[in-house]
Amino acid sequence: MSTQVKLKRGQKLCTECGSVNASRQRVCKQCGHQFISKNTPIAGEVKDWKSLKKGTLIKVIQGTGPYFISKKDCDEAFAGEKICMGNTGVYKVVGVDDKGIMAYGASPKNAGFTYLYMGNARLSQTTGTYLEPYRIKFVKKYKRKNK
Repeated sequence: MSTQVKLKRGQKLCTECGSVNASRQRVCKQCGHQFISKNTPIAGEVKDWKSLKKGTLIKVIQGTGPYFISKKDCDEAFAGEKICMGNTGVYKVVGVDDKGIMAYGASPKNAGFTYLYMGNARLSQTTGTYLEPYRIKFVKKYKRKNK
């Protein structure tokens, strides 16, 4: 007899052991089962980022880029949960190099200069952060909202 568990927002059920986990968790906290990452296609996604020209507007897809895996349960996350450490929002390209994109924020929320890592996915031995390339897409126009 199986009991139906009503999940709250931000939760998912492990298909192996049936325990409730945080929705962004990559590994089940109970049995260690690896959850499948959904890399769904994004309309207008930039694949050839090295060909971006100065002045191009791009949007960083939320939940992509560098992240940290929580080692224990805390206020910010459950053990094994992915904590995003990167940027989000709309940016104006200044230039590119062999490992990333140099850009300025195109909105008050992300104003200032940033470097968007686009190199190979790897674990930084210095910081313990997982360096993963951002997923980005083209933005035709960005209209600033007047306050």
